[in-house]
Amino acid sequence: MTELTSFLNQAKALIHQHEAIRILETTFGDGLKRAPLTREQLKTFLACHIAGVRDVPTSILTLAVRLSHECMKHDYFGGHAIAARTLFAATHEYGLQNTETGIAKTHFELYRDAIHSWGFTELEILKNKNIFPACYELSAYNEKTAQSGPVAFALGCHFALEETADREFFLLWEGFGRYWQAYGLKGMDDPALGFYHIHIIQEPLHGDQSVEAITRYLNLVPNEKHLVLEGIQQYLDIYTKWLKGFRETFFLS
Repeated sequence: MTELTSFLNQAKALIHQHEAIRILETTFGDGLKRAPLTREQLKTFLACHIAGVRDVPTSILTLAVRLSHECMKHDYFGGHAIAARTLFAATHEYGLQNTETGIAKTHFELYRDAIHSWGFTELEILKNKNIFPACYELSAYNEKTAQSGPVAFALGCHFALEETADREFFLLWEGFGRYWQAYGLKGMDDPALGFYHIHIIQEPLHGDQSVEAITRYLNLVPNEKHLVLEGIQQYLDIYTKWLKGFRETFFLS
C-alpha cells in the first residue's frame, strides 16, 4: 500500500467514523421512517433542506476554477484534467451530463418540480420563517470555503460533502418513499422523490471523482495532506450542527 493510498483510507475513515454519520442515520434515516411528517412539518423540512444546499452548485464551480489555476502552476497542460474531476459533479448540478442530446434540467429545477409535486409553492419554501440558523450557516460555509479557503482544504470539504450526500439522499428517498401514499404522492416515481433518486445514481460517481481529484492534486503538492484532513473535519463538524438542527426541530418529541 502506497503512502497516498493509506492517506486516502484515513480520509474516508475520518468521514465514516464521524458523529455526523450516526446522526444522519437517526434523523434522515430512523426519524423519517418512524411516521409521516405533518403538512407543516414537511413544508419546514423542505425549506430547511433547500436552504442548507443553496450554495452547493456554485461552490463546486468555484472550486473547480480555482483548482485549474492552482494546478497549472505545477502542470501547465495537465492541470485542467485534475480540476475536471471536481467539475464533473457540477455537470450534473447544471444538467450537462449528456449535452449531445441537449441540456437536461438542473438539480435546482428538479427540486422546484419536487416542491410543486409536494403541493407547495416556491414562496412557501423560500420565505419560510421557521428555517433554523444552521441551514444558512452550512450554505454560507460551503461558498466561503470554495471561494477563499486553501485549495487542499476546500477539496477536503468537497469530498466530505459528496461522501455524506450519497447516504443522505438515499435516506431521504427511502424515508419519504415509505409513506408516499400518506404524503399524497403518485408513487415512488413521483417527482417529489425523483429529485432524491437522481442523487442516489450520481453521488457515488461524485465521491469517486473527488478521491481522484485529491489524489492527483496531492501528487503535485504532497505536503498539503493535513489541509485535506482539516477540511474534511471542519465540514463534518458544521454538517453535524445542521443535522442536529433537523433532529431537534422534527424528531425530538
